[in-house]
Formats: sequence, C-alpha cells, structure tokens
Amino acid sequence: MRIPSVPLEFKVLMPEILFTAFASFILLVGLLKLRREIILWLSILFSLALIFIVIQYPGDAFGGMFSNDFLAIYLKIIILVGLVLSLLLLSSYLKERLIALYEAVPVALFSSLGMMLLVSAREFISFFVSLELMSLSIYVLVGIRRYDIRSNEAAVKYFMLGGFSSALMLFGIALIYGATNTTEFSALVKVLSTNSMLTLAGLVLFIVGLCFKIALVPFHMWAPDVYEGAPTPVTAFISTVPKIAILGAFGRILIDIFDKYYADWSSFLIVLSVLTMAVGNLFALPQRNIKRMLAYSSIAHAGYVTVGLIVGTQAGYNAVVAYMLIYTFMNIGAFAIVIAFNEEDIENYKGLHKFHPAFSLAMLIFMFSLTGVPPTAGFIVKFNIFLQAVKSGFTWLVVVAVIFTVISAYYYLRVVMYMYMKDPIKKPLVIVSKDLEIAILVCVLGSTVLGIIPVFLI
Repeated sequence: MRIPSVPLEFKVLMPEILFTAFASFILLVGLLKLRREIILWLSILFSLALIFIVIQYPGDAFGGMFSNDFLAIYLKIIILVGLVLSLLLLSSYLKERLIALYEAVPVALFSSLGMMLLVSAREFISFFVSLELMSLSIYVLVGIRRYDIRSNEAAVKYFMLGGFSSALMLFGIALIYGATNTTEFSALVKVLSTNSMLTLAGLVLFIVGLCFKIALVPFHMWAPDVYEGAPTPVTAFISTVPKIAILGAFGRILIDIFDKYYADWSSFLIVLSVLTMAVGNLFALPQRNIKRMLAYSSIAHAGYVTVGLIVGTQAGYNAVVAYMLIYTFMNIGAFAIVIAFNEEDIENYKGLHKFHPAFSLAMLIFMFSLTGVPPTAGFIVKFNIFLQAVKSGFTWLVVVAVIFTVISAYYYLRVVMYMYMKDPIKKPLVIVSKDLEIAILVCVLGSTVLGIIPVFLI
C-alpha cells in the first residue's frame, strides 16, 4: 500500500515549537528555586517576543490540518496579550499570598500553548488534544493554592464538570466521524450531506461540550464557584483568555464547516444566548462578593458574544473576535483592581476614591466599559455585534440583549456609586506594585483609546 505524501511544513509551527521549549525550560528552571521575579519576567518578555514571532510564520502545515492564517494569528496575539497581563497580575499577587509560583508560571504557559494550537487546528483530533492541554493546565491553576480549601474545592468542581463536558464533546466527534468517515475540516465540508441525522446528533454534543467551556447557561454551574475560589489572577486568566481560543475556534467551525446546518445550530444557540444573558445578569444583581459578581458578569458576556455567532456571517464572527480583545482588557483590568484593593466584599469599596483616586478612576472605566457606556471600547464592540445581528434580521434578539445590558448597569454602576458616593467603612490595605500598575495602565488604555479610535475593532 502506498502512503500518500503530506507536506509537513514544520516552520509554520515555529512559534508553538519555541513556546513548548520555553515552557519546558521554565518548568525545569523552577527546580533551581531562582528568584520569583526572574522566572516571571523571563516569561513575560518571551510572551511579548512571541507576538512578533507569530506574525512571521503564516501558512498551512500537515496537509492543511494546521493553519496559521490571518484570523488565527490575530487570535494568538490576543491570547498572548491576555497571558502577559495575567502574569503581571500573578507577579503582584505573589508578594502577599502563598502560591506555588514555580508551578503556576509554566502551567499558565502550557495552557496558553494549548490555546494557540486550538485556534490553528483544522482537524478534530488535534482540536480535542489542544483543548485538553488547555483545560488540564487550567484545572491545576485553579487549585494552585494547595493549602486553600476554597481553591481545592473549586479545582475539584471544575475538573469533574470539565471532564464530563470533554466526554460529551468526544462522543460528538465520534458520531461526526461515524457519519462522515473523516476528522479533517476540509474533507468534512464535502461529505456533510451524508447521514445528516447522525452528524446533527454529533454536532449537538460537540456544541454542548464547548458550551460548558465558555459557561453558557445551563452549562454554567461551575463558573461562580470556580471564579470565586480560584486565586484572583487565575480567575482573571480563566475568565478571559480560554474563551478567546474557544470562541475563535468554535465560530470558525460553525460558520466554515457546518453552515449547511445553520438553521439547526443557530436555533439552539439563540435559546442558550437568551438564557445566558438572563441568568448571568439577574443572578449578578444580588451578589455581594465582587469576584462572584464578575463571574456572573462573565456568563452574561458569553451570551452577548453568542449573538455574534448566531449571525452566521464572517462579519458577525469578526465582531466576536474584536469583542474578545476588548473584553480581555476590561475584565482583566477589573480583577487587577480587586487585587489592588485586596477586597472581595463590595461593601468595603465604599469611599475608596478618597484613598486611591487613580485606582478608583480605573475601576470606573472598567465598569463603564463592561456596561457598554460610550465612548469606551466596550460600547464599540457591543454595538458592532448588535449591528451585525440587526443586519441579519435578529432585531428582536438585539432588543432582548439591550434590555439585559440596561439591567447589567445596576450591578456595574453600583460599584462606582459605592466608591464615589458612599462614606468609607475602613481604609483599604492596598497592594501596590509596578507590575500591577503596568497591567492596570495597559487595560485602561485598551478600554479607552480603542473606544475613541476603534481602528482595530470595526
């Protein structure tokens, strides 16, 4: 039997190869117990350098099963920016709290490596392996504070439900393979018309598995407890960066491959989107813990982003990608302020502007951007998604989304009201470091400048 020759083109994977080597190096260097700052800043500088390396290696590899096209490069850049910001938060967090640094940094790097591979995967097996590399690393990150009961409980919950969702997804992939006899995305497009019911069943299970990962209702049960129990920098990381990779890959699969089933999967996602916006916003209203409030906020934003996928067009998908870029800045920025103020109870945010006006102003910007108040970047990207939905005839869905956006203003602006219009309960024990200040400054610029000059968003 003659085995067909497939062009490997390893050079296209050069960013991922370098990333793997560096993450392994950091893991081994951790055994030497070097200064924490050396390991962190080496990782930050390498991640920044990798942004420029990724741009230099476009193309396809392994016969089209790995693609580093423009959208994949764009998503990888956002992933690396989110990683850098999360590492800066982790650096400031380490100075005051017990955490396994020498394990946390390489695990975060390996998780980001899985995300980069995920957005370039053009075949189901490599897609699933990349997703599991990302997920398994995140399970470890959530429980990285080994002596913290809340962190351990969050890690166990996340692992159990994450494993269940992976099993559902893998079963869905198996059904799709059984119906089409291929796992390659390019080949799937040509044979999807055969055995459609089996393919549709597999697609439903595949979508459900991914919905667990991005916390769409009713598959969101893990998110509030995990976000609250995990160390705050880890919460900032897992609430933003993995969603960039999953939504980026998810959207391309639905639009490019399963467009013949658009009526089926769009109807399914419409129901999930409305439920997610409703549950996320309504359950965020009574929350007194700001990390838990931001967890439900993250669920609600997953509902808004899903509206862009429901559109089913390239313009809608582009709006989703732009949304995730800005969401990275405003959500990581909000968690950075939580770390700085060292408070999780919203009541303790009263009058904070009297002690730290700069951090309070930054929190105001992030809350306004998360709400979608102009001229912040959050308004631009949310408006863009709603505009694409209206153009595709989903005006009623946009009306529903706008109603829930108005509802969300209550719990976002409540934080602002407490900071600026209430008398302080106590003077906060603020954790200030250069790393944290850099992260907050970058997030503020991303949430404001890109709103005033939205050149990369529309």
